[in-house]
Amino acid sequence: MASCSGTTDLQDHATQARPSRKSKGAAQRFPAPRGQAPDIHRALRERICLLRYPPGTLLVETTLANEFQVSRTPIRQALQRLVYEGLAETRNGVGTSVTGVDFPEFKEIYAFRLRLSEMIGDFSSLDGVPEALERIEGLIPRVEALKGSQNFEEFWAVNHELQFATNSLIANASLKEVHDRLYFQASRVWYSFVDKMWEEEVDFLLEELLEHRRALRAGDLRAVGFIQRNHIAFGLSRVARYVSG
Repeated sequence: MASCSGTTDLQDHATQARPSRKSKGAAQRFPAPRGQAPDIHRALRERICLLRYPPGTLLVETTLANEFQVSRTPIRQALQRLVYEGLAETRNGVGTSVTGVDFPEFKEIYAFRLRLSEMIGDFSSLDGVPEALERIEGLIPRVEALKGSQNFEEFWAVNHELQFATNSLIANASLKEVHDRLYFQASRVWYSFVDKMWEEEVDFLLEELLEHRRALRAGDLRAVGFIQRNHIAFGLSRVARYVSG
C-alpha cells in the first residue's frame, strides 16, 4: 500500500502516471479545439485532471497557441482561468505551470465540498430535473460497460458528466461556480488512484447514478445533494487507504 504525507509524494505519483491513461484502442476523447479561451480552457483542464499534464508541467503560451491555431491572447486568458481555479500557477522567470497537490489540502477541499453538497437542495430548481434525469439515465449503461473494460478516460468522462448534470440543477450562481471549481481541484488527486481500486470505483459510480436517478424521478433535490455528499465522503475514505497526512 502506497503512503505519502505531502505534496512531493503525490506529485511523484502523478508524474509517474501515463499522460494518456487510455485503454488500448480507445479514441482520443478530448481533441484540441480551434475555439477561443473557454474551449481552450476546458481542453487544458481536462488534460490536467487526466494527468496528461502532471504537476510541474510548463504551459507555454507560444506552444499552445501553435497547437490551437490561435493568438496568444486566448491562451493567456485560458491560463489565467486555470490559475484562478488553483490548477496552475504563474511565477516570474518561470512561466505558468501545473500546480502540485497534497493530501491535507485535498482533504480540506473535500470537507468543504461535503458542506456545499448539503446546500444543493436549498438552492436548486426543479426546472432542470428532466434534462438532468435524461443525462444520468444515459450514463448508466456506459458505466455498466466499464465493468468489462478498464477505460480510464470513459470513466472520467462519466464522472465529469455526472458533475455537470448535478451542477446544472443549482440555481444560485455563486454556489454553482464554487461547486464546479472545487470538483476539478479535487478530481485529479482522486483520479491518480483510480487504477488501484478500479472494480470498486465502477461499482460505486453505478450505485451513485442509480441513487441520483431515484431521487430525480421523485423530484427530491435535497436528496440529490445528500447523495453527492455521501459519495464524496465514501470516496475520501477510499483514497485515504493509499495516503496519509
